[in-house]
Amino acid sequence: MNMYGFSKRERGAVSVFLVIILVPCMLVASIFVDVGRVYLSKSMAESAADMALNSLMTHYDADLNDWYGMVASCQNIDEFYDASIKCYKNALKSQNLSKDEMNTLVGEFSAMIGADSKASDYLRVTDDGDDSTTIKAVDGANLANATMLKSQIVDFMKYRAPIAITQTAIDKIKNKSIPGIDDVLKSDENKPLVEKKQDYCKADEKLMRDSYNTYKYLFDNYSYGNPQPSNSLLTGTRDAMQTAREQYRELNKLMITNLYNTSALVVFNRAQVPLNQYNYTKSSTKCYKAKYDGKTYYVNCHSRKDDDTYYIDGTELTKQFDDISKKIKAFDKAKNDFTNAVNNSISYSSGVTNDIQYWKHAADAYSVTVSGSDDYRTNLNKKADEMIKSYCALNAMMQCTPGNDLPDGYDTTYKSYKKQVENRQTKYLTAGVTNGSDSYLVLVNRLESISSNNIYNIEATSLTLSDRSTIFVNRIADISTNLIEKRNTLQHYSDVLNIAINGDSSKDIESLETLKHDAADYAQKLNDWSNQADGTDSDLAEGDRDEIAGIKASEAAGNITEQSIIDLENRLKNIKSQIDSMIAAIDSFKYGDQKVKDISTYDQFKNAGSMVITESEINKRTTNSELSSYADSTFSSLFSPQGTGTEGLASINSNDDHNLLLDVANSKTVAIPGVYQFWHDSFKGADDGTIDKYGKEKKSAEDETDKIIDAAKNKDNKHSDSENISREIDTIYKTFGTDTIFSGFVSVLQKMISGKFEAIRDDLYLSTYAMEMFSYSTIDNEGRYNILKEQGYDMSTLDKNYEDTYKTVDEKWTSELYKDYYNKTLTNKKFCKENNAAYGCELEYILYGHENNDDNIKAAYGQIYEIRYVLNLISAFENFWDSGTNTGKLFNMISRELSLATSGVIPAIAIKAVLIALITVFETGNDMNRLEAGFSVELYKTDAKMWQVSLDFGEPNGDSIDGLSAFVKSFSDKFKNGIHNSCENGLRYSDYLCIFIVCGMQSDIGESMTLRCADVVQANMRKITKDDGYKLENSKTYFELDSKLKVDPLLITLPLYSDYTDLYDSSSTDWCTYNIKTIRGY
Repeated sequence: MNMYGFSKRERGAVSVFLVIILVPCMLVASIFVDVGRVYLSKSMAESAADMALNSLMTHYDADLNDWYGMVASCQNIDEFYDASIKCYKNALKSQNLSKDEMNTLVGEFSAMIGADSKASDYLRVTDDGDDSTTIKAVDGANLANATMLKSQIVDFMKYRAPIAITQTAIDKIKNKSIPGIDDVLKSDENKPLVEKKQDYCKADEKLMRDSYNTYKYLFDNYSYGNPQPSNSLLTGTRDAMQTAREQYRELNKLMITNLYNTSALVVFNRAQVPLNQYNYTKSSTKCYKAKYDGKTYYVNCHSRKDDDTYYIDGTELTKQFDDISKKIKAFDKAKNDFTNAVNNSISYSSGVTNDIQYWKHAADAYSVTVSGSDDYRTNLNKKADEMIKSYCALNAMMQCTPGNDLPDGYDTTYKSYKKQVENRQTKYLTAGVTNGSDSYLVLVNRLESISSNNIYNIEATSLTLSDRSTIFVNRIADISTNLIEKRNTLQHYSDVLNIAINGDSSKDIESLETLKHDAADYAQKLNDWSNQADGTDSDLAEGDRDEIAGIKASEAAGNITEQSIIDLENRLKNIKSQIDSMIAAIDSFKYGDQKVKDISTYDQFKNAGSMVITESEINKRTTNSELSSYADSTFSSLFSPQGTGTEGLASINSNDDHNLLLDVANSKTVAIPGVYQFWHDSFKGADDGTIDKYGKEKKSAEDETDKIIDAAKNKDNKHSDSENISREIDTIYKTFGTDTIFSGFVSVLQKMISGKFEAIRDDLYLSTYAMEMFSYSTIDNEGRYNILKEQGYDMSTLDKNYEDTYKTVDEKWTSELYKDYYNKTLTNKKFCKENNAAYGCELEYILYGHENNDDNIKAAYGQIYEIRYVLNLISAFENFWDSGTNTGKLFNMISRELSLATSGVIPAIAIKAVLIALITVFETGNDMNRLEAGFSVELYKTDAKMWQVSLDFGEPNGDSIDGLSAFVKSFSDKFKNGIHNSCENGLRYSDYLCIFIVCGMQSDIGESMTLRCADVVQANMRKITKDDGYKLENSKTYFELDSKLKVDPLLITLPLYSDYTDLYDSSSTDWCTYNIKTIRGY
């Protein structure tokens, strides 16, 4: 049993080995095999991707490469993506033959080695679905990308640049083959020195001109005005006000006593009726008539029939006796009523009672209505008239023949009544009768005397004042006129001082505040110039230091200071404050609510007084003392300011610092502000005509130079028929040119000269590429100039008629031959309108980016002008400031003569600075014309003879130049006479553009300019390919293949292993699936 059992155990050992040892070993081996297959397939997949992308990139843009040396895809590269993907997928297989073809090849190979084999796809690599493999251009990897474009250009230029660069301004500057390079480098130091000097000259001219205008205005309109202002003007005004106040006191009293309530008064006349008031005569009516006031009164007489005798009628006579008796009594009563009415109303005391007010009260009393509509006086007159009328009737009746029935003693009765009437008429109804014991006669005599004596004293137009010579209304008018005249005089001087202090642009008078700023600015500008000269090591700075020392020692620098202007300002303000105080005093000089100066008539005077004065109050007062007291009281209320003498009136400061007198020309009785005295001593001989003439001539000269500047900066586009380039690719749009263009220009020159090409190498490549591949405004002129020079033409003979000479080489310039390189690009393509959309405007577009060619041309000329102007200005100061040149002698002569003629109002240094600025404009305009013609212009004019618009160029013409106008005409004529090609070793228009491009590429606008290069290329390619849809955005430079691959397992998925362990999921493919991502570019 044991042996049998042992034997069975040994037979089971093999199964254990197979299960426990062999299967795991095979599993591990299978894992290595399948993983190895995955890694092996990756290298194959990468090779397939390279092959697919390389085959795709064979579809490049041949035209783009031929014309511009750039390598990029064709415009429709996406059409070739599917073919490249198919190529890639085929390459993934370990064989690229059909199964039958592969078996045939394998069988032949096996027979050769004596083996028996058949073909199989060992790697078994497949892509993961139809969309698992894609090819696309890398985002942004096209020639519309600034980085891509610049990289292509730099690559293109690496083997061409050394040759091309030697033909541009870069090499000329690098090798210092252009005269004046060192001066240009120094100009970056001299430029601020010249600017500080110009700033000083402007500050000096402004200070002196503003000073003169203020002095002249103050001198003519104040110091020697009429009357000449002094403190007596103030004291005289105050005295006039003092007198006017006392006169108003009298006027106020007279108005109360004589005028205010007396307007209705008339001269009083007693009742007067003559005895023969009524005259009776016979008429055809056979009766007596009495005529009175045009009315006929019939007497009651009668005649007998056939009897012409008139008889007294007894009855009528009795009636007449009764009537006259009543009329006598009525008269006596009316007389007594009249007397009592007045005497009961007001009493009279000579010397105590005011006559006019007594007259007024009496008139009021007898004007009271007592009978019907009649007052006492009218009633008395009527009763007197009726009494006399009855008397006349009785007399007429008594002239008739006595008839029958007459009353007894009628004759005695008649005589009695007649006597009574005649006595009354004689005593009371006859003028001039006096009787001290009769109250009526006393009353009427008093009223007649008072009214007749004062009838002219109750009229403002006839009432005289206490001096017995001045009429009331005239006094009011005189006071008003006097105060107005004095106020107008004071106001005039106040206005003059106000303008002198605060300025008036319409009179070209600056404020003293501005003058203080002028003085401070003058000192600051002088100091700035001095500091700049001290800190600059140049010949120009050395000369300036000597000149500055002389200026600082001059009188003007020491007298016209900010503090001296402050002293003058304080004096003028003090004077003005005194004058304004006196004006305010006049304005506050009031009667009632009216200014005294505005009261010129009695009505105005009365209306003003009526604020306090009332008729009712006056009527309460009849005595002189009462009325005087009331007048004093009302005057105190009405008039302001109150007081006596100068009390309450404006005070006057007699100290020198407040004194109105500014007598700079005569004896100095009062201290004068130093700067004002200095102005007078300096400017007293100034000729306004010469000053005005200079101003007009300067304005005319500046107007002319403005036209030259405008013409120089805004040149016409000689290629106006070229296409405008649309800014499609450049979406940044940063344009070249800043306020520091000159500094940037010099900085680039310094880098070129110092040999620091590493720092700007790529920018130089790009700039050179642009210069050699794109056109610019003067390309035709510069090209024909080059041909003439190459042919040995005497270039120095070229002048303003250069176009006629250029025409002789037009055929050569337009040559199509490859050997004629001068009108060709680096790719040997001709510059012309057929090939260049914006021919003659391309470089300018790259620099400035405007979508209008004219604007780009003007921008280029404008910036070149600015650089040329600065360089010329520095050269002008070096060559023409002193008298070492013909032009310098002229400048110094003109400036001295004009300054002397204006007594220094226009400083000589300022005139010379103006002349230098003017000649610089003429010369710079001439330079721009030379550049436009294709000529070279000196980079920096180291010698006066290089200045074509000067007296030092060529032969002098002998013209007499004795003023600014003659100077402008002479130099304008030189400018208009045209250009000369006097420089063979300078910079041309294209050279400036080259430097601008280098400068721009090193700044923050470099990317924008690069994109505009792309805009130009794109526009030209559209023209060349005749494809308006051509876009550099479609010119791809990098492509990406992205693929997801799977290597099918070979061993690991056998059932043996799945039966052995459940740790492996045969459906899992993560370990045998991977991504391929390959990027390739030109």
